[in-house]
Amino acid sequence: MSEGKESVRKKVLIIDDEEDLCLLAAHALTMDRTDLEVISARDGQMGIQRARAEQPAAIILDVMMPKMDGYEVCRRLKADPTTRDIPVVMLTASSDSQLSKKAFDAGAVACLTKPYQRGTLVNCVDMALASGERARRRLA
Repeated sequence: MSEGKESVRKKVLIIDDEEDLCLLAAHALTMDRTDLEVISARDGQMGIQRARAEQPAAIILDVMMPKMDGYEVCRRLKADPTTRDIPVVMLTASSDSQLSKKAFDAGAVACLTKPYQRGTLVNCVDMALASGERARRRLA
């Protein structure tokens, strides 16, 4: 029996320098579903490289990272023709609305404040996946 479209797993790339937070987010996303494959990168440069190579359906990106912050990573992803259409959900520890605006200005489709509720993360990623799918259909 051939595999149907339902068996295709969508990749979600988590870019965060804190391994525990990567694991928590991955668990939150895959706890009740089997249609996602979560991959990770520990810093911005590695995240950009993985995004180019893996072409994930969505990216979860932490703002505060050493060397290159999440805003710069997002700007670089959006400037690159190979990654510009991948939706980005940014995570920040601050509830400052200016930081959320900065995330949207960098190209993010959503910005979550940590700590977040599991359901909120799942909903944001689902929204990002849907927006990415619409963008891919427009380009096809």
